[in-house]
Amino acid sequence: MPTTAAISLARSARLRATALIPKPSEVVSHVDGGCGFAHDPASPVGPEPAIWLPEASPGTLILEPAPPDFKIVHSIDRIAFGQPLIERADADGRELVIADGSGELYIRLRDEQAARRPAVLVPLDSMGALRADVALLLARRLAGQRTGLLPAALRLTSFQKRRLIQLLHAFDVHDLGGGPRDVAAKVLASDHAQRRSVEWKDSHARRKANRLIHDSVALVERGYLKLLRGL
Repeated sequence: MPTTAAISLARSARLRATALIPKPSEVVSHVDGGCGFAHDPASPVGPEPAIWLPEASPGTLILEPAPPDFKIVHSIDRIAFGQPLIERADADGRELVIADGSGELYIRLRDEQAARRPAVLVPLDSMGALRADVALLLARRLAGQRTGLLPAALRLTSFQKRRLIQLLHAFDVHDLGGGPRDVAAKVLASDHAQRRSVEWKDSHARRKANRLIHDSVALVERGYLKLLRGL
C-alpha cells in the first residue's frame, strides 16, 4: 500500500484534518475498509506506524520456533537492525516494526524462542511469492549481508509518494465538503478554479480534480490494500 511507508503518509495527512472532521457517532468495526486491523481504526491517530496483520500484508513476517533438530545459525539480533520503531507484546506474542532505507518490515514473534531459533512461516496464498522474497531478504540481513528489508515490489517510488500525498490532500478537501473547484484551488493550485462556469466546465483542471476525488475515495475505502500488496 507496503508499501507500508504510504500508510505513514496517510496517517500524517489525516492528522492535519482531524480537528475539522466530525467524529462518527457509531462504533467503528475492526474490519472497516475490508481489512482486519491489529488495532481499532477508531482510536486516535498517533506518530507510530500501524501494525498490519500478516494476512493483509506480505511485508509482515510470522516467526515461529524452528523444530529442535535444526541447527539455527542466526538469531534475531535487534542490534543488527537498530532500534525498532515499535515493539509491543500481547497474548499472541510480540510485534516489531523495523525500518531502513527500503521501508518498514513487520515481524510477529509467536514467543521468545522464535527470536532465538527463528523459522519463517510462509503461507502459500496469492502473496506467497512476495512473502518468500521478504523472508529471503531477512535471512540475508541476519547473515550480515547489506540488503534492504523489502523487495522492490513493496517499495514506493518517489512518484508514487507524491501521488499519494496529493490524493490524501484531495480526500481531506472532499471529506470536509469541498468540490472540484476547491480541489483544483487547494491541491492543484490552479487558477482555473476562479474562472467562469463555462470556462471551468471545459478546463483540464476540472477533469483532473474530479479524477483526484474519485481516486482518493477509492484509495481510502479499499485501495490502500493494493499498496500493502505491492500492486
